Amino acid sequence: MTLGIVLPLVLLALLVFVLVLLARRAARALAVVRASKAFQGEVTGLAGRVTPVIEDLLRRVDAVRHHQLPAEEVRETLASAHTTFEDEREIIATWQLPIGFTAVVGDMAQDLDRLARAVETIDFGTQLVVTGSSRQRELEAQTAIKRGYLNLLHARQSFQDHVATVVSRAEAARRRNGSGA
Repeated sequence: MTLGIVLPLVLLALLVFVLVLLARRAARALAVVRASKAFQGEVTGLAGRVTPVIEDLLRRVDAVRHHQLPAEEVRETLASAHTTFEDEREIIATWQLPIGFTAVVGDMAQDLDRLARAVETIDFGTQLVVTGSSRQRELEAQTAIKRGYLNLLHARQSFQDHVATVVSRAEAARRRNGSGA
């Protein structure tokens, strides 16, 4: 073989090698973009399901605290919200997480657990209101309801902060990998 034949073949092989490397890198970037977009959709869906439940709870519990709504009327809502938070916690455990999201999703799961505990505290307080008769029971009930209400407020804010973090990280991952969409 002569140099005139070997040199073009080597250059062609080098060109194919570079194109394969670029194609693999583009495929990886596209996979990251797809995964972050899908994950962001899961997180915003979760927030869309949980936030209205929290807001309804806050409104109802505040009405109980101000004696505008009887405590027994909120107990069914509390049970439903508790089930929602636990179900969503189980859903989070099944997610396939993109790289870099494990810690924040763990924090979101803890927020859901915290929301469930706040509901349990409020439920305890409403149970005391329904069954209690003494002044001491009334004070204990109001304390439990207020404590649960404050925990609900703090867990809601923490949950919203973690959702915003996931959304911003997912968007940053897409920008880093060459896609703004």
